[in-house]
Amino acid sequence: MRGIFRLLLISTFLYSSFASRYGVNVEDDMSPEDILELADEALSTNDPIGALKIYEQGIEKINEEEDSLVTALSLYTNAGTAYSSTGDERKAVGMYRKAILLFSKQIDDIVVESVQKSATDITAQAAFFLGMTHEALESYRKAADSYSFAASLDSYHWAALANLGAVLQDHLKEPAEALAVYNKAYDILTQREVEPTDPPEDPTFVLSQLQYRIGLAITYSENQKCVMHDDPSKEVPCSEMAASAFNYAIEMDPSNEAAKHMLASITADATMRRASNTYVTQLFEDYAENFEHSLVEELGYTGFQKLRIA
Repeated sequence: MRGIFRLLLISTFLYSSFASRYGVNVEDDMSPEDILELADEALSTNDPIGALKIYEQGIEKINEEEDSLVTALSLYTNAGTAYSSTGDERKAVGMYRKAILLFSKQIDDIVVESVQKSATDITAQAAFFLGMTHEALESYRKAADSYSFAASLDSYHWAALANLGAVLQDHLKEPAEALAVYNKAYDILTQREVEPTDPPEDPTFVLSQLQYRIGLAITYSENQKCVMHDDPSKEVPCSEMAASAFNYAIEMDPSNEAAKHMLASITADATMRRASNTYVTQLFEDYAENFEHSLVEELGYTGFQKLRIA
């Protein structure tokens, strides 16, 4: 479900109104902003190839010293989305990297606060998409670095942290680090002061999955030692902490069969020694190996479909 779900826009237009323009160059007097709008229209109608032709012409016209930073970032980022939609992940990586490098080069010179925020938000999304693209290419350390950068730009980007945790746990075998970022994602979704970036439609389901993942990270190794967060000098059985996480997961989502099975496994509940048929069918590897799919299809992540920041 990669590709078009990674759009930074949700605008819908009739394809017939501009389809005839895809095969020709844009008008010479069109500004990069106008070209961006035209390309976004093409991409929003599932025509990434047509959109790419327009994005490339817009990118050729960019004067990084004079044109809007937000427009340039949007052109690079949405071109990356279009490349990914065609299956060309390596070119997508190149476009996302160009957005990030341009941001790093110019952001300190921006004095207008609203422009700073827009540029930072777009770059955070570019970094998030770059992480997803690196995952598709099985470059897991680069994926982790990209997710970390996205979270550093947007401290309320719960999805970047969730994906980072999955990469750390499943591919880089760093459960302690994964546990830390899962907890950060959980805290973002449970605090009330600031709305999380692209909050999930069903927070309780997402929170259940995060607690399940926290439990898995705690039980990753038999040699781990666990301590209380508010009293690091006090050691507690890791099985006790994991059981608490799995219990939370079940309370938030009683249908979470994977959490039920793991809870039974560590508490030796005689009534639940055998995994249920639902759990066997579910295959908890679905979460361990493809958390990105969970974000798109199951966890309600909608950031891929948001209107680009203009």
